[in-house]
Amino acid sequence: MRGFLFYVALTVAFQGLLQAEEPIEKPPYPEVTLPFPMGEVLTYTIYWGWIAVGESKATTSWEWSEDHGWLIRIRFRTISNGIIAKLYPVDDVVDTYVDPVTLRPLRHILDLNEGKETRSSTTVFDWKTMQATYTKEHDDKEDEVKTVALEEGSRDVVSFMYFLRQTPFVEDETYEFEVLSDYKMYDLTVETDGTEKIRLKEYGKTKSLVLIPTAEFEGVFVRKGKMKLWLSDNDQQILTKLVLDTPFANVKLLLKTVEGPEAENWKKEE
Repeated sequence: MRGFLFYVALTVAFQGLLQAEEPIEKPPYPEVTLPFPMGEVLTYTIYWGWIAVGESKATTSWEWSEDHGWLIRIRFRTISNGIIAKLYPVDDVVDTYVDPVTLRPLRHILDLNEGKETRSSTTVFDWKTMQATYTKEHDDKEDEVKTVALEEGSRDVVSFMYFLRQTPFVEDETYEFEVLSDYKMYDLTVETDGTEKIRLKEYGKTKSLVLIPTAEFEGVFVRKGKMKLWLSDNDQQILTKLVLDTPFANVKLLLKTVEGPEAENWKKEE
C-alpha cells in the first residue's frame, strides 16, 4: 500500500513538473509603426585620428519579457581590431530595451570590457514612479545604487540615438532633449546646421543633416569634447558619421554597411 501511494505521489509530482515546464504561447509581435526596421544591422568603422581601430554594430530585435511582453532590444557591440585588439582589446556590449509603442527605455544594460578593465551596470526605468534606478556592479564591495528623477521625454543614450530617427528635424533650428548617462540627467541642446555630403565607401556621397549637440548638467556646460553628428537626409535618418574632438584625440565613426530590411534603399550613387 505504501508503495502504491508513493507511486501515485511521484506520478502526480512528475506530471506537475511537466505541466510547469510547458512553454507559454507568446502573442504575435505588436503591430506598430517604427522609425527604424526590426532586424536592421548598421556597421560602423571607428577611427582614432586616421587609424581604424575597431568596429561597432547596432542591431534591433524583438525580445520577450515576462513583465512587459514584447520589447525592442537595441544593441551596440563594439570590438577593437588589428594591432589595437592585441594591445588594448575592447569588447563592449550595450543593450537598451524599449517599449515598442512609446519608444521609452525600460532597461539599459552596460557591459564594458576594455583592456584589463571591466564595468557592468544596469539602469531600470520606472515610468509609474518617474524614477530611474542605476546599479553599478562591484566585485570587491557593495554595488553602487543611485536614483534619478525622470521627465516625460527622458531617454538613455542608446534609445535617444534611435529616437532621433523619428524627429522631424528642420535646418537651422534648435531642439531640446533630456538624456540620462549613468545616474546623471543631461539637458541636451541639438542645433541643426544645414546639410553636407558624407563620403561613404559602400554608398558614395550621402546627403546628411548636420547636428551639433551641447550638454548641460545642473546648469553647467559639459566641455569634455566637441561632438558633431550627421543623419542621412531621407526617411530613415540613419547616423552616417559622428566626430568627437577631445584634448587627446579625434574619434570618428563612419557608416560602413546597412543590412536587413530596407537595405536595398542604400545603393551607391553612380
